[in-house]
Amino acid sequence: MEYRRQRALTLAFVLAGFAASALAYSDLPARMATHWNASGDVDGTMSRLAGAFFLPALTVFVVGLMLAAPRIDPRKEGYEAFRGVYEWFVAGTAGFLAYVHVLVLAWNLDYAIPVGQALAPALACLLYACGVLLERAEPNWFVGIRTPWTLSDDEVWRETHERGALAFKLAAVLALGGLVLPDYFRVFVVAPTLLAAAYTVTYSFLAYRRRE
Repeated sequence: MEYRRQRALTLAFVLAGFAASALAYSDLPARMATHWNASGDVDGTMSRLAGAFFLPALTVFVVGLMLAAPRIDPRKEGYEAFRGVYEWFVAGTAGFLAYVHVLVLAWNLDYAIPVGQALAPALACLLYACGVLLERAEPNWFVGIRTPWTLSDDEVWRETHERGALAFKLAAVLALGGLVLPDYFRVFVVAPTLLAAAYTVTYSFLAYRRRE
């Protein structure tokens, strides 16, 4: 089977999420904390059943969509150039969600975990993986920086993705600051991510106008 290692790792992460919930279920509170603001304060809760299995179920849904994309994309031939990297990215996304789920379970089992600080390195890895994926992605309708300008011109796509790859890798490095200075989570993690996204969209527009 093609991409066997990536698919096996993806499945392992999915199953790990469900297994962790099943093992911890009886010790979880009736109302689980499931969302924290940028300051690390709880601002969302769910029932025990929903809180224990929402993220694993969401992981199945997200992974399913990501694996379906190359099959249903009208420009599916573009995936062949970066399919291996894409499959690793799917596995990494499943791993990220499994990690977040374990943090949620641990916090609700009364382990004193600073959620923002614990999330920073995982988000840094995810952002860096986005950068790697962007530098490899060929034109398609589902993966990458999909603006009207990149989808209208393959050269604009390539220019934008080269710049976007660098921007997201830089955001990944800055996100590690949230591990050292968790009180500045917004500065080190949220702001660089938003700026990288805004930069790539703006650059795609300017690159398209320049080619016109």
